[in-house]
Amino acid sequence: MEIWLDTADAALVEQTKEMGILHGVTTNPSILAQSKLSAEEALEKLLQAQNGPVTAQVTASQSDKMIEQGLALHQFSHRIIVKVPVTKEGLKAIYALSQKKVPIMATAVFTSPQVLFALRAGAQYVAPYFSSICESDPTGVSEFNKMLKLLRHYQFPAKLIAASLKSTEQVQECLDAGADAITLNPALFAAWIQDHEDTVERLQKFAKDWKGAKPSKKIPL
Repeated sequence: MEIWLDTADAALVEQTKEMGILHGVTTNPSILAQSKLSAEEALEKLLQAQNGPVTAQVTASQSDKMIEQGLALHQFSHRIIVKVPVTKEGLKAIYALSQKKVPIMATAVFTSPQVLFALRAGAQYVAPYFSSICESDPTGVSEFNKMLKLLRHYQFPAKLIAASLKSTEQVQECLDAGADAITLNPALFAAWIQDHEDTVERLQKFAKDWKGAKPSKKIPL
């Protein structure tokens, strides 16, 4: 499973990169607006902070403008994956951009038909809003599993990335379902990655026991 960070905080991204577990960074218009930087400045910092892909979303609602924005983002860096919402206009843009070899992440997805449409249009990633699906439908996890089954059954060369997660329990549900990827906001990532209390307890015991060991001359233990 790929682990992505949903943030414009380049310093946090760089710290996470050092763990060796980060695949890439996702953004959206709200995240970039909160960064107080221009889109170019924010995206450049995120690209420099790690070696993986960075997503940036089009802000237009008409397909011709979406295509124009998508091409500009791709020209800015070929490591940028262009996020396009799955609307009728968005599907036109996804298809046109994918024909030009621009990598696409279909976003703001809530239903299985939207997944199918995005995949048929040529998206490399599809991002269902997991928590929103679960909040509006008691069988939200089942709907997510249907999306995964659809992708596997028809053997699309694409990945499902669970977005808009709100708890570590939802992260676990995505793991159990076999999601291809997840993207986490900084607070949820911190909660998920925190040291397990049993691990900390064992390390404390090891450290205590090691104090009675014979000193080593060559190995710095």
